[in-house]
Amino acid sequence: MQPFSLTVLMYHYVRDPGDRAEAGSGIPGLSRARFEAQLDYAARHYAVVAWPDVRACVVDQKPLPRNACLLTFDDGVCDHYLNVFPALRARGLSGLFFALARPVGAGLALGHKIHFLLARLGLDGLREAVGRRLTPAQRDSYTQAERHYQAKYSGVDIFKSILQRDLSAEAEAFLSQLTAEHLGPEVKIADRYYLTPDQVAAMRAGGMHFGGHSRTHPWFDWVSADQQAAEINASAGWLQEIEPGPWAFAYPYGGWSAESPELLRGHGFAAAFTTISQVEHTDPFFIGRLDGEELSTELTPRQPVGAD
Repeated sequence: MQPFSLTVLMYHYVRDPGDRAEAGSGIPGLSRARFEAQLDYAARHYAVVAWPDVRACVVDQKPLPRNACLLTFDDGVCDHYLNVFPALRARGLSGLFFALARPVGAGLALGHKIHFLLARLGLDGLREAVGRRLTPAQRDSYTQAERHYQAKYSGVDIFKSILQRDLSAEAEAFLSQLTAEHLGPEVKIADRYYLTPDQVAAMRAGGMHFGGHSRTHPWFDWVSADQQAAEINASAGWLQEIEPGPWAFAYPYGGWSAESPELLRGHGFAAAFTTISQVEHTDPFFIGRLDGEELSTELTPRQPVGAD
């Protein structure tokens, strides 16, 4: 297809300490005031488009407006109904929400268990609690992975990468145990944390659109093609009930593999979004996004490149 220009903004948590979305969890997010200031700036300086406009661009080669901007939101968390949806609706804007295809009662995805436990125990506390549950062989795997990730990550990102990738199978069980021990019933937390079917229906009725984001939120460059296909199929099955296709997909963690685009095409998806910061795109299955948490009100980096 022809190259196209599109500024895509990406958001996760939009919350203030103590509000209904944060609900005492201690998990920080982008403040509502800063989020709404970014929306107002985008509305003044960009042509804010909806997912059907982008779909028409990548499927039918219809041009986007000059300076087009798409608003996207990952994971399908309650912030998106409680704080984001009212702000968008008040401004006549539409967002594209990449929700996990998790049925009610499924509990928390691995990455979100880590978020809750880090907020409660801190990095040192959670690292210590995890270490006590590792077997000698798992500790060796942890140490080897730590050395590997130190080349490109630091601090908490190293720790999270090990649990989300190298020890993901083992971490599912013991992080659920830690969640029950320190936070309470995991299913109850998850059912409050993720969007409910009624909230999704209200957002759709209010002009919002939904895309796929897998069921369990794995790194696609870490799992097999068969596992990717199962995750994509779960998203397609969920979207069939709420959104006309072809659909959009956001790679969990922004990770993808060479097999991902073809698997997505085969399951009814027309585009996929990464976490690479770019606004010029040549591949509909590799559309970059800018992280709203890292941007100022004027949608520019909060620190110049190379700043401390």
